[in-house]
Amino acid sequence: MSESSVINKIKDLRSDLDKETKLLKKQMELPLNSAMEKDKIKAHQSEGLVKGIAFSKWVRKMTSQFESIDPFYK
Repeated sequence: MSESSVINKIKDLRSDLDKETKLLKKQMELPLNSAMEKDKIKAHQSEGLVKGIAFSKWVRKMTSQFESIDPFYK
């Protein structure tokens, strides 16, 4: 093998190694990204739930100030 062919072979191997390294990093990041996305969704859902509960309590508080029309309603 000539010196230039050896150098070309080393460059090819290096580029293959770089590709494999990038692919491995992507594969390692994917589960982490999906877990972070799920956490965001759960946080958004729980925030909406908390707002809904607070609104429900506020409505009950506001409506409990009035006398009910039906005496058997209480």
